[in-house]
Amino acid sequence: MGFNNVALAQGGPGAGGYPGGELANPLGTNNIIQVINNVLNYLIYISVPILAIMILVGGFQILTARGEPAKITSGKQTITYAVIGFVIILVSKGVALILLKIMK
Repeated sequence: MGFNNVALAQGGPGAGGYPGGELANPLGTNNIIQVINNVLNYLIYISVPILAIMILVGGFQILTARGEPAKITSGKQTITYAVIGFVIILVSKGVALILLKIMK
């Protein structure tokens, strides 16, 4: 067993038992509302391109329906569900911002 392993097992030279000191928090904060806000920020960045793709897919379904009512309805539902999903993400972001404002 080398010196480094013994130092880690016994608490080590740094704070918290780590050789370089304490480990940084990977989330950046301990506030749960701030963590949720950060997750929602990334979710919005991901959902905008997905929304655009799903609208294109729904439009393509309607375009290639050739007058069949079932395919036209399927295309409309694709667009509707994509927009509803995006609105849910935006509303949840608004709720997180309101909670963050209240918590400060």
